[in-house]
Amino acid sequence: MSRIRALLDASPLSQIALTLMREATGRTEPLVAIAPTRPAALRRGRRVGFWSLAAGAGSSTVAALAAHRSAAGGEAPLLVDLDRWVPSLALRAGLTAANVADALLQPGRERDLVSRWSAIPFLPGAPSLHATFDGERLVGLVNACAAGRAAVLDLGSGADALDPAILSSLDRLCLVAGTRSAQLQALFCAAPLLGRVPCAVGLVVVSAGEDDAARVAERAGFPLLAAIPHDVYLADDAFAARAPTLRAVDSLLRALA
Repeated sequence: MSRIRALLDASPLSQIALTLMREATGRTEPLVAIAPTRPAALRRGRRVGFWSLAAGAGSSTVAALAAHRSAAGGEAPLLVDLDRWVPSLALRAGLTAANVADALLQPGRERDLVSRWSAIPFLPGAPSLHATFDGERLVGLVNACAAGRAAVLDLGSGADALDPAILSSLDRLCLVAGTRSAQLQALFCAAPLLGRVPCAVGLVVVSAGEDDAARVAERAGFPLLAAIPHDVYLADDAFAARAPTLRAVDSLLRALA
């Protein structure tokens, strides 16, 4: 890194190069050595769900980032979109493929209907799922499609997404919250709903530093799993991230492992 820095300093394009490095890393002056990011991964067989009471907090984005980052760390989990009202992960991935509803209609062939999103197996959601939602059947579907690997479930948002059968199958439910006033209010309103869920609950705060996220977690009464810093890529719903964001996702995966 010191040699690269020396070359940049000697180059007539040094200011442009340093600006690009700051943009890529999210760092400002002084530009210190960039710490490498070593991907973390979920353990095989783990079941993790991501949920928020109100839409827009970023639960789907964090779920997808966690799945992709775990794959980079050596364990590619099954990612399932169980948002029963507005499943959006397939749209963001640019995929048109068989979905959860299709898999439920073909018992015994579930694994054949699983798609690939880059390095991870992926089962898209279905807009019609709210009409035929059966938690126990969906748990069986996830187990059949995961085939022993870890699974990341995007549960969507809203109180009706807290299905008892699905929650009972999870090792951890990640409550995702933003830092805007309405998002914080939704977080505090979610606390009573999660008081008796049959799985452990942890908090992921998006667009926040560690100190602010810790204060939010203390006020909400949930253990803090990770603080995801503000990232312009995530704000644009782009599944790319700066190095600080990747380190935060790695911290989340280690907490979930």
